[in-house]
Amino acid sequence: MLALGIRYLTGYAVATDPSDRTRAEWPPHPGRVFMALADAYFETGEDVRERQALEWLEALPSPLVTASDADARRLVTHYVPVNDRSIAGKAFLQSAPAIARIKQPRTFPRVRPVDDTVWFIWPDADPPEAVRDALESLCRKVVRVGHSSSLVQVWVTQEIQGIVPRWIPEDDAPEIRMRVASPGTLAMLRERYNAAAIETFFELDARIRSSRGKDQKEAKAAFREAFGREWRRGIAPPERLRPVLGLWQGYRRVEREEDSPPHGTVFDPTLTVLRLEPTDEAFGGRLDLTTTLRLTNVLRAALMNRATELGLDPVPEIITGHYPDGQPLDRPHAAFIPLAFVGHEHAGGHLLGLALVLPRSAYWPGHAVERRQVLTALARIQTLKLGRLGVWRLVPEVRESPAYNLTPEAWTGGRHGARVWGTVTPIVLDRHPKAESRREYYEEVAAVIRQSCERIGLPSPLSVTTGPVSPHLGVPASREFPRLQRKDGSEQRHTHATIVFPEPVVGPVLLGAGRYRGYGLCRPLREGGAS
Repeated sequence: MLALGIRYLTGYAVATDPSDRTRAEWPPHPGRVFMALADAYFETGEDVRERQALEWLEALPSPLVTASDADARRLVTHYVPVNDRSIAGKAFLQSAPAIARIKQPRTFPRVRPVDDTVWFIWPDADPPEAVRDALESLCRKVVRVGHSSSLVQVWVTQEIQGIVPRWIPEDDAPEIRMRVASPGTLAMLRERYNAAAIETFFELDARIRSSRGKDQKEAKAAFREAFGREWRRGIAPPERLRPVLGLWQGYRRVEREEDSPPHGTVFDPTLTVLRLEPTDEAFGGRLDLTTTLRLTNVLRAALMNRATELGLDPVPEIITGHYPDGQPLDRPHAAFIPLAFVGHEHAGGHLLGLALVLPRSAYWPGHAVERRQVLTALARIQTLKLGRLGVWRLVPEVRESPAYNLTPEAWTGGRHGARVWGTVTPIVLDRHPKAESRREYYEEVAAVIRQSCERIGLPSPLSVTTGPVSPHLGVPASREFPRLQRKDGSEQRHTHATIVFPEPVVGPVLLGAGRYRGYGLCRPLREGGAS
């Protein structure tokens, strides 16, 4: 048995699907991985043993593939100076200031896999020791599969305990098709790489430029014989063609029992997103996360007013959060959350929008009728009057490519969820800790947060780490957020936290006493560090 493991070091795979330039290729095709190995071979001296290993590998049957699902990222068009056109322009290359190239639109489709490691498995392959050693050498040289930003670690193994193939070759009724290598692929790549002709061109070009008289005439004659044309200044070198693999293999997904879906909360992951835009009466140009409480209170009041204008009497409990007699609901109701620019190295924590979060239908007896009523009332809110913060416009976010922090998956973890979550607004503690020592205090706070998780339908966390600072870049410290007040006028304590669950959970994750007013909002964290 032989297997190649590929780990995407950035957590993203960047490669264009050859059948659709607007989509990312996923799973990565076996042929693309072979080309990455071949590229390492061509660029590092063309070792004879590595060539023999690649020729052995290309003769193997199509491999089994293990690759998780992946979430497609927003497609962005970049305008970059390119090397595949010889037309001069005004955009000077940073690495060569004397060379100018016109800027052309380029897209780099990418996906974020749930599992950053992919396996290609040949169950019946038994490589000779020399072949295995050469493959290991090649794998150590591979730094990318696909675009230059798609950084990888590649290795060879003959033991894959616990790794189950997800895609197997299928010719009769395939679900997808992937490019694969075949005997002769390396020779074809060498021909398209065109290294010998290009090296000969530059050697003769340099010889012609540096010589005179008889030597120059001999060099020009050699050039004419090699390339079938006369040498002249500015002549273009032979073309290096893009590699093209013409052999496609059908694959089907391995039939297996469906994995149980990840845990969700009592809240529906389908968020209603509203973009915030300043009007001429907006002051300061931006709102930051510390204005959350002000915004959510105003939005809730505006929603109740619009419901009344629609003739809804009484206003649905799902909006008010109370029974007709004024008692608090004992089931989940509408929540309002801030959507801020966080989790990026340049993030400043300013608000991009707000979102309405509704309960799942299982926790909402009047779901069938009241959902339409709530959304109809929400659609009638066009502006928010925020006093000294001015007037802000609310615009439904329906663009094809919104900012990532204005997409529901940024706050829910997508359909696969996440294990690690961090607060964007602090969690308001349901009860006041009474512990005397610092250690016991933090243990009690962690216990309160665990209960908050269980209250919204989540499993008890493996760990809860609390403190004044959020794990997300751009989020203000907890002390900068106004505190919620109890009915007696006293203030409730709040804290930032990082929460690790035993398995992935799907959000939105809203915790604590302020969860319906924008506090206690958590966002997925990439495991192993801050976002």
